[in-house]
Amino acid sequence: MTKRISAMDLRKRLGQVMNEVSLRDDEYIIERDGTPIVAVLSLWKFRQLEGRRERFWRTVEEFRKEGKKARRTLPTAIEEAARATRRGKAAS
Repeated sequence: MTKRISAMDLRKRLGQVMNEVSLRDDEYIIERDGTPIVAVLSLWKFRQLEGRRERFWRTVEEFRKEGKKARRTLPTAIEEAARATRRGKAAS
């Protein structure tokens, strides 16, 4: 369950908030002057998010590598297709 708490209240109730997060799996949004600033969540959720972020960036890097390969081979493929098309028109 996600709860909201002001930074001032968090200072007064930090121990309680830590217990709720670690034992009950609650989450907190900490606000300053009514504006959300940071979130407090359990360590296991944080690690789960870290893993997702790492997998995301690995996937991005794989796409970049594939894109570089495609940029190297694409002009050749286009030229071959153009030649084949010209040959097909010449045979007609």
